[in-house]
Amino acid sequence: MNSPTDEQAALIKLTMEGKAMSYPDRYDQENLLNMYKAKMHLEMAIALLT
Repeated sequence: MNSPTDEQAALIKLTMEGKAMSYPDRYDQENLLNMYKAKMHLEMAIALLT
């Protein structure tokens, strides 16, 4: 669970700004954002437990 690549970070930023790609790339865009959010929530939970 490393940091996102530069390309992934840019895609996450665009998604959080409400900009969406055309289909079928939008599915990958939303999937990447969901995985990033899950990673952030897991890291927060681990930090609370330690």
